[in-house]
Amino acid sequence: AAEAAAAAEAAAAAEAAAADPVLLSIFSHRFMSIAEQMGRTLQRTAVSTNIKERLDFSCALFDARGGLVANAPHIPVHLGSMQDAVRHQADLYGPGGLADGDVILTNHPCAGGTHLPDITVITPVFAPGGAEPVFYVASRGHHADIGGITPGSMPPHSTALWQEGLACESLKIVSRGEWQEEAVAALLDSPAGKGHGCAAARRQADNKSDLRAQVAANHKGIGLLRDLIEHYSLPVVQAYMGFIQSNAELAVRDLLRRVAQERSQSEGGAGEAR
Repeated sequence: AAEAAAAAEAAAAAEAAAADPVLLSIFSHRFMSIAEQMGRTLQRTAVSTNIKERLDFSCALFDARGGLVANAPHIPVHLGSMQDAVRHQADLYGPGGLADGDVILTNHPCAGGTHLPDITVITPVFAPGGAEPVFYVASRGHHADIGGITPGSMPPHSTALWQEGLACESLKIVSRGEWQEEAVAALLDSPAGKGHGCAAARRQADNKSDLRAQVAANHKGIGLLRDLIEHYSLPVVQAYMGFIQSNAELAVRDLLRRVAQERSQSEGGAGEAR
């Protein structure tokens, strides 16, 4: 049975060696749809105004190396750096460092973060029986307050990072499916700089609720990804993730080339006019 399964996977991988334009379009829309449904789950289950009403959040899917595959049309500044956040965690934990059911929190700029109130929640996705993640899903949301020297955690006169509040490079807020209440409470109650005019997070119940909402959004994405794998097989899904990334690279290169040509022609015409 194991040999048959391996043969089937090899056949599927061979079939996926060249991108089919129709399937490429289907997978592109399916991946974006998953990110969008993650966002809707996050909006419905969060409690803070920032996430539920201002929609200050982003959701995305990443490959096994942490490369961005698809995102919903959320906040550009989030999406531009989330890839670095996922890759940082993948490198930090290394082979065997993550297990099915783990969920990671991070917001530190050195780990791919933006400003500190933007907290990223990352969940690795494992294939059945797999030892290493085959994908990652992540959600980043702006929390209303994470401590610091002013309510809202965005002091305009700050001179040091810790004045914004808690700064966390990495914390497993869920370990093998178990919510880590004590670790989360300790993090929210002990931001860097406390005792130097800084407060702990001022709305910790809201923080915890929004973190749970981010975990739920990631869980939604994982379920939809696994449905996709069950229908098409893991090698095919992974292959089309790669095709989509390559296609995106070509599209950006073509755009930059076109912009450069138009600018060159415009400057040339202006020079002749002078």
